[in-house]
Amino acid sequence: MEIVFLSSSDIHGYILPTDYQNFGTEDASFGLSRVGSVIKSERAKYGTNNVVVADTGDCLQGSPLAAYVHTADETALKQYTDLYNAIGYDVRCLGNHDFNFGLTYLRQYINYNHSTLLNANILAKKTAQPAFGQGYCIITKNGIKIGIIGVTTKRVPAWEPAENVTGLKFLSAFDQVRYYTQIIRAEVDILAVIYHGGFEADIHTGQATEPKTGENEGYRILKEIPEIDVFLTGHQHQKMSLEAFDTAIVQPGYRGEAVGKVVVEIDEDTKKIQSTTASLIDTKDYCPDKEIISLCSGLNKQTENWLDQPIAYLNAPAKIDNAQKARLQGAPFVNLLQQMQLYYTQADISATAVMSETAKGFEQKVTMRDIFLNYPYANQLCRVKLTGKELRQIIEHSLSFLIKNDQGKIEFAPKYQNLLFNFDTFYPINYQAEIDRPIGQRLTKLELDGQEIADGQIYRLAVNNYRAMGGGFYPVYNLDKIEEIYDKDYVQMFQEFLTQIKPKVDLVKNYSFK
Repeated sequence: MEIVFLSSSDIHGYILPTDYQNFGTEDASFGLSRVGSVIKSERAKYGTNNVVVADTGDCLQGSPLAAYVHTADETALKQYTDLYNAIGYDVRCLGNHDFNFGLTYLRQYINYNHSTLLNANILAKKTAQPAFGQGYCIITKNGIKIGIIGVTTKRVPAWEPAENVTGLKFLSAFDQVRYYTQIIRAEVDILAVIYHGGFEADIHTGQATEPKTGENEGYRILKEIPEIDVFLTGHQHQKMSLEAFDTAIVQPGYRGEAVGKVVVEIDEDTKKIQSTTASLIDTKDYCPDKEIISLCSGLNKQTENWLDQPIAYLNAPAKIDNAQKARLQGAPFVNLLQQMQLYYTQADISATAVMSETAKGFEQKVTMRDIFLNYPYANQLCRVKLTGKELRQIIEHSLSFLIKNDQGKIEFAPKYQNLLFNFDTFYPINYQAEIDRPIGQRLTKLELDGQEIADGQIYRLAVNNYRAMGGGFYPVYNLDKIEEIYDKDYVQMFQEFLTQIKPKVDLVKNYSFK
């Protein structure tokens, strides 16, 4: 007998096969509607009573459609949630970005969900019980008892403003999985974990791949909790499928580009597992599900109209010709974003990243669509207090992303290719670096207003809250260094900055790498 687990993760509100770059274009190779077709096909192949369907979070934020729903009334949120309900998930857990719009919004979304929400490690402080949903469930498929534990990265409070996590306590995913495993393992034939989190070390070698912050605990879970049969993960936007530590593991990427699949072969008489096989199903090979397309039609039309509202007119285009080139050589749009951060914070220096691989910057006419395509995250702006020495450490960390290839050309190290939203550039300081030098010693010039940055001097840095609270594994940043968090999100700030301040587009390039 075969029991099949299918998993989606990090859909980020991409329902239709579109990235909203252009009005009405719906031929992208991803989206929940394609996920829906995969799941219908697999259910038809194996039988509904042999298939478990799970989602591992980050559903509420990320796409222009999700952003529009947040600005609309509660009816829109119910319609939006019904798009996920159409999949017929058995279980799901929360992602860190599901907290971006606050607890009231999150709870409304949870109430509209039809599937079982599993949450073993986000507790209500008052009761020490799961603040949402339940810690685990046991379901039966074709006579096979399946235990499923749901957990979320414990780092959410490090990235969210305090009001978005008020009254909540985030425990270690590892600790809670181990705790519930001891409770339910003896009662079930298959034990699965759904986790909005990934891996802090290479699964094969155990070598650490990131600092030990607790953001990702997947490797430790695998290594130290051998009772787990199926491990469905997310958060890192990686595409992976493998078997290790006698566990089948999948992570299906981002925006519904793939569906994770684990087939568990089980003896019908003894109910013992004979084998497990992990794989990914690319959704690009499946037509979008007509039911989801129909359900999304109204919201999509409203979103498209909302996106094309003109916001402002610039004195000149602020373009990004190529995201990789912009990171290495600068771009007018990046400078404009830095100027905006400096305006609101009155800081000395600003730091930001090119947030999207498809970012193209602004034409002279700027619309809502332009803002979301270039800055798709629901971040808040912070002002951080640093010494010159600490600023240098932060910039050196960003420079560690870079290598020289065999031809001597500067490029990004392969391990950072899916994490380039963590590569920051800095403005208006003048800085230069030599990439041949050892990591941590690459800066050769670091000046502000013609004066060298002094190690002992205090500077104010404008940066988004994700980075200021530790996102991207940068050194130095922590809550104690944040002087102020600004209430407006980036969409609001762009609207005000472009219409009220009417900034001049800056073409100045203030850094170079060699």
